[in-house]
Amino acid sequence: MTWTVLASFAGAVVGALASSWAVVRRTAHERSEERRKEQVTHLTAFLAAVQEAERVAVDRWHHRMSDERWQARARRAVDRVWVTQKTLHLLCSTEINDAARKLAFAVHEVVRDGPGDPDDPQDEKVWAYIRPSRNEFLDAGKRHLRAAPSGRRS
Repeated sequence: MTWTVLASFAGAVVGALASSWAVVRRTAHERSEERRKEQVTHLTAFLAAVQEAERVAVDRWHHRMSDERWQARARRAVDRVWVTQKTLHLLCSTEINDAARKLAFAVHEVVRDGPGDPDDPQDEKVWAYIRPSRNEFLDAGKRHLRAAPSGRRS
């Protein structure tokens, strides 16, 4: 009878451990999925901020806007780019952060200084100025999202 009780007890313990392990794995998977969704949200917010700053640069250099209203809009747009970049620094890999910083600097520079070539059409030159760093960021984001979810930073 003692062996039967011990065997039953051992079976219950093993079953409980297996069940606990499954819960831990499921919870970890759910947490990593939530983290991924959060990162996608912030990657998208950064791209939206960059897009707005691009429009500000095109308005300045192609449409020749520079009044107080444009200046206020430019400050807001550039600030949003930097705030969203810093959020990516906190949440994503070093590769994402580096690419986001490079894109943020490119956007900031083209808003402030223009694309560097005074000939028309300036809108295309603004896009060409930003394109390499934007593509680098998009490629890094694609690699980041395809990678298996892991810790905070890589």
